[in-house]
Amino acid sequence: MSIAKALSNAVSGLTATARGTETVASNLANIMTPGYARREMAVSAQTMGGAGGGVRIDGITRVVNAGLMAEMRAAGSAQAEAVTRLQFLNAAEDLIGLPGEAGGLGSALSGFQSALLEAGARPDDELRLANVLSSAQVLASRLNAASDAVQAMRGEADHAIARDVAALNTGLERVAYLNKRISIIAAEGNDPSSLVDERQAVIDQISTIVPVQEIAREHGKVALFTTEGATLLDGSTPTQFGFAEMPQIVAGQTPDNSLMSRLVVNGTELSASQMRLFAGGSLQGHFSVRDELAPQLQQELDTLALDLHDRLASAAADPTIGAGGAGFFTDGGSRADLSTVVGLAGRLSVNAALDPTQGGDLWRIRSGTGAAVAGPAGDTAQLNRLTAALDKAQAAPATGVLSGNATLAQRIAGLESLTSTRRVSVEADSAIRNSRYETISGRFMADGVDSDAEMQKLLEYEQAYAANARVIQAIEEMMDQILRL
Repeated sequence: MSIAKALSNAVSGLTATARGTETVASNLANIMTPGYARREMAVSAQTMGGAGGGVRIDGITRVVNAGLMAEMRAAGSAQAEAVTRLQFLNAAEDLIGLPGEAGGLGSALSGFQSALLEAGARPDDELRLANVLSSAQVLASRLNAASDAVQAMRGEADHAIARDVAALNTGLERVAYLNKRISIIAAEGNDPSSLVDERQAVIDQISTIVPVQEIAREHGKVALFTTEGATLLDGSTPTQFGFAEMPQIVAGQTPDNSLMSRLVVNGTELSASQMRLFAGGSLQGHFSVRDELAPQLQQELDTLALDLHDRLASAAADPTIGAGGAGFFTDGGSRADLSTVVGLAGRLSVNAALDPTQGGDLWRIRSGTGAAVAGPAGDTAQLNRLTAALDKAQAAPATGVLSGNATLAQRIAGLESLTSTRRVSVEADSAIRNSRYETISGRFMADGVDSDAEMQKLLEYEQAYAANARVIQAIEEMMDQILRL
């Protein structure tokens, strides 16, 4: 081997080790950077005139397990949906309360029943009658607060949908831009890896909103579809998503009665069946809360409120109430019925005729809501009728939500149990999804930058650098000796 060829080989080795060291340093520096993919230097033997001519750097490659990345994104979408649903059900359980828990509906009803029993023992005691009024107002206010909170959570879900749609549009526009830049940089013969990393991180963010399938296209570009086949991006122009956020949401507003918006795709609002194309992810979770879980809980609260109202507005509970007259509890001062049950839990109140602060009289609790004059101070009949009405096992109002014969206490306990069961079920599902995501994410991270392996490579590059440098030093010594001849 000639001195010139030996020098050329050593210089190519130094160049390769320097580039390899740079690659290792980049990997270690970005070990925690989202979207960063491990880099590996590809080399091959360089030949000159059929003989070995050193080492050639073929390029720097991104090492990504595409199948594992797709699994991780799918698991992340499922996790985001489950977390959204679980957050609502945790809040719903706090609203309804657990059996015997202070602050729940059950404890409010128990307080009302206890006050009726105490007043029945001393119907002449106005303090006890005032306690009946106060406990009834507490029960009504608990229903009001629960209804208001449910609608507030629907509003929060509606706002979250708008936020997700905005993030989705921004993310897709960024991917389209990066596709274009990657294509141009690759065509110029430069390395677009940093832009590919950024694109991967953006797609990861999109996948938490809607499940994403990434399809490779020519010139380094990618196309994005939902797992159900809807196009997100295929070409230079992304799909445009829209959503009309509601300034305020009240009970009874649904997409089916055109009072709320569904997802809008390229200017066209989707139907209920088309919404499945975007099932999964936080977007679907927020739509589920707004259009399914929260309305279901509102219907149950309204049915409970109507049951309470009807029990104490019947002729058996209060013979003094005339036809169509308001009973112990009212719907904004009027008698409630099935036609006005929507949102009743938020409007239920104690009849003003019983409240001295509103011009009413406490003696009506003892004598009857519609009584013209006060009856005997020691008469317990009306108070006993009210207690019996609450304790009577009867069918639920025909709203199609609650069923079976039960006392009011049993009805509330059933709703508490049902709400808790739903939360436990979704919590178990969320735990499974979280575990799956963490497992897959751990495998994906393990397949990425390994600091131990990178340090081992660095030592190998150090040894290679020293060896090539020694060759150059030997050549220099040989040349010095030749020149001294």
